[in-house]
Amino acid sequence: MKILHPESRIVNSWNILIVLTTIYNYIFVPFQMATKGNIIGNSFLGLGFFLDLGFDSILIFDLFLRFNVGYTERGQFVNDKMHVRKNYFQTDFKRHFLSCLPLDIVARLFYPNLEVWIIALLRIPRLLRVFDSFSASKFWEDSINSNPVIVRLLRLLIVIFLVEHWVACTWFLIRNINISFHGYLQALYWSVMTLTTVGYDNIAAGEQTVPELSFTIFVMMLGVTMYAFIIGNVASVITDMNASRSRFREKLDRIQTYLREKKVPQGLQRKVRSYYQYMWEYNRDTSTDFLSVEKYYLNDLPRSLSTQISLCLNQNLIESVPMFRGAEPQFIEQILAKLQPIVLPPEDYVIHEGQIGHEMYFINHGEVQVFSEKDNKVIENMESGAFFGELALLYSVRRTASVKTLTYCELFVLEKNDFSQVMADYPSFADKIQEIAEKRR
Repeated sequence: MKILHPESRIVNSWNILIVLTTIYNYIFVPFQMATKGNIIGNSFLGLGFFLDLGFDSILIFDLFLRFNVGYTERGQFVNDKMHVRKNYFQTDFKRHFLSCLPLDIVARLFYPNLEVWIIALLRIPRLLRVFDSFSASKFWEDSINSNPVIVRLLRLLIVIFLVEHWVACTWFLIRNINISFHGYLQALYWSVMTLTTVGYDNIAAGEQTVPELSFTIFVMMLGVTMYAFIIGNVASVITDMNASRSRFREKLDRIQTYLREKKVPQGLQRKVRSYYQYMWEYNRDTSTDFLSVEKYYLNDLPRSLSTQISLCLNQNLIESVPMFRGAEPQFIEQILAKLQPIVLPPEDYVIHEGQIGHEMYFINHGEVQVFSEKDNKVIENMESGAFFGELALLYSVRRTASVKTLTYCELFVLEKNDFSQVMADYPSFADKIQEIAEKRR
């Protein structure tokens, strides 16, 4: 089976099924405990058994499917089976394995007369899948193909209903209400009324036992908290996320409108949307300066500290260039200050064969391909930590090969003029660089 993209239609549809399975378990685990299986049969070959078996089969199949679902790392799709499986083992595998253990099915087979509440307790590990549901809703919320307001409202309504349902099931047990669907609706009515209108219900305090009064007080306090939670979330939905997301969507809407009006081909429109989606996911901004966040946090620091952090983050990248090895720390500092970051989408040319070069490039993240257009031959692929075009800093020569991106690439660019300014401050090291460059030429 080939590795699936986590954002593909198949995986997205499957995640909807996982969310529905999680909602089922969050509804029926407390319901079966409260009603003792008298409303929906929970015996072997009963309706409850087949419902549980069907949804459990989905979780078991999902456990194996995740070994074939890739992941994205800084915009790059990882589809190597070894890396995918290693990543799954290190992240969600243990939780998924625990959540699909069929303990209740085995208990039904070997102990047909086992009490329903024990069977329901054995299904509690299924509730661990709630983290996957929140991750899926978060993905749908951040996706440019969905309306985040609708996603947040649906998530809010589901959470509110589940809280009220759990409270109703607990009240059902404490109050010893007649076991029937009508009895459950009475408990749900009490739950909704108590949570939404603190201090009001149909049952006088004098008619309640100590456990009932204690639970009622707890639910009233929970209702106050939920009320604040609902108001806060609704207010957040109304303001449509945060200011930066609003700016991002506003800018993307203007760009998409412009592209449609100019009748730009659909393929090119998708590339533009994909580029801005990448910039938003990994920079939370539409700026092409992927160091903006770093600069934001470093601007308030003393220059000595900010310089040390820059050296810690990027020094190895500079020293990987042979002609920069052994350079003084001050020289490296000045080179780092001259670097200009850029982000390029896949299949974009960085340099063309035959052009006069005026800059060199460092690959901070991503992968590029070096090839000869003249010979129609691929020379090599270069990944994070590599560099190219260094001779253009010293000589006015034409590029001997073309370079294009294979993935989204974050590059540092060092201009020839900026390099010359730094070299002027270190004449002795400039001579050493000249000698190394002559040997590599």
